[in-house]
Amino acid sequence: MKKLLLLFVALSAFTFTSCGDDDDNGSSIVGKWYLYSKTKEGKTKVIEYECKNKDYVEFTSDGKIKSYEYDVKNECKKQIDIDGTYIFKDNKVTVTEENNKEGYTTLVTIKGDVMEITSESGNLGIWKRLK
Repeated sequence: MKKLLLLFVALSAFTFTSCGDDDDNGSSIVGKWYLYSKTKEGKTKVIEYECKNKDYVEFTSDGKIKSYEYDVKNECKKQIDIDGTYIFKDNKVTVTEENNKEGYTTLVTIKGDVMEITSESGNLGIWKRLK
C-alpha cells in the first residue's frame, strides 16, 4: 500500500500545523479517513483490497497528522506510518512530515463524511471518514 501513501502525499502537497476552528466547507477535517477512489488522467478507480479500512490518514484536533498503511502481501501487517503536522484553511491543507521540513499544499473539499483532495496535476482522491 506504499502507493496509497504516495498518492496521499502527492495529492496533498500540504504543510500541517494546527486546524482547530479553521474548518472549511462547514465540515471538520479532524478524524480518520480512508482512500475510497482515485482519478488519474480522467480514469476513476474505486480502491478494493483485503486491508481496506486498515490504511488510513488521521487528522487530530491539535494539528497532527498520522498515516497508517498495511501490506496486503504480508497478511495486512503494518508497513508504513507517517507523523507530521497540518494546517487546514481556505479549502487547502498544508502538511509537514516530521522527517521532512518542506511542506506541501493541496486543495481539499469536505462534504459531510467525504473529502476530495485535488493535486496540482489535477488528480483526484476521494476519501471517506472512518466511523
